[in-house]
Amino acid sequence: MNLVPFHPSDTSTFFPELPIQISEVPGFATSTLQFIREDKLPFGFGTKWRKALGIIQFLKENEIQRILLWGAIHGNYLASFTTILRRSGFFVDVVAYTRDPNLHSYNERLVRGHSHTLVCYANRKTAYEVWLQKEKKYSGLALPEFGIHPGQKYGLISFWMELEKKIKDSLNSFSFVPTSSEFHSHEAIIRMEIGSGATFLSAFDYFYESPILVQGVMVGETKETWLQKREELQKQLGLRNIPIQREQILEIPKNNEKSQTHIQFDNHLNKTSVSFGKQSKSSKDWIREFYRNTNILLEPIYSGMTVKPLLREINEKQIAPIFYLHQGGQIQHLDLILEKSPK
Repeated sequence: MNLVPFHPSDTSTFFPELPIQISEVPGFATSTLQFIREDKLPFGFGTKWRKALGIIQFLKENEIQRILLWGAIHGNYLASFTTILRRSGFFVDVVAYTRDPNLHSYNERLVRGHSHTLVCYANRKTAYEVWLQKEKKYSGLALPEFGIHPGQKYGLISFWMELEKKIKDSLNSFSFVPTSSEFHSHEAIIRMEIGSGATFLSAFDYFYESPILVQGVMVGETKETWLQKREELQKQLGLRNIPIQREQILEIPKNNEKSQTHIQFDNHLNKTSVSFGKQSKSSKDWIREFYRNTNILLEPIYSGMTVKPLLREINEKQIAPIFYLHQGGQIQHLDLILEKSPK
């Protein structure tokens, strides 16, 4: 199926509704775990829809028609932003990089299909240097990598407002008594991968000092190095400078020991250390098994790494109802679940 539109300039029927869907996870009580299904949004773009629409609001308010992006050509960010911005009627210039010139992907196809101009380099450093040079004399908006910009918060604030109402409605539908006093002052937890930090910091800012605790999971970076960037990221996103408690930043255990939760979904003991972007056979097998049990497709870079220890945690210690934010990105990994045609 060709998911790249034949006529990128046709914006008349492109924008879909972006409903917030919260679903149960088979095998787990509603009072323990629910998924916020941003992965169900079109093209698998997830929460990036909301961030991109915030950027579009900024562009329209400032009458800017041209935008310069840069990033990994196989990444979810560049694929989603090029597609959404081009289909919104903006002129999109792209500086990209790839470490493997022989690799081709769904995301790459979207980037190539929706960029008005595109140059792709063999390493990140060169691409960044080229973007910096272009930025100095660019006539439109030059976005940093991952689209870090105050405009993102415009699209996210309305999301948090509506999500807060849905979470409270869900909490009112059941009673919960925590077995741990660790988070006794919080009615619920929203958990997500930190990634670029924009979605997490926006949620942290919105729910600060509320009964809903926001937790971020580090994937591909240590807690210490990310916390050093926290203040600057908040500034770049136009958010308040609020320190984050260290316990709100979680790291994935390097050694996943056997537990009842693993027995339920996984027969493979993964003793290798967590490494960003690495896709082991055992993790792929676990994602397939999780999909067969829940009809929820995870991807191996972020959600697949986060959900596995999350299930174990819930099985071993119930602290508060957890709402996991599935931020999308799974479409590029459909090969994990598609059955191969017989030869």
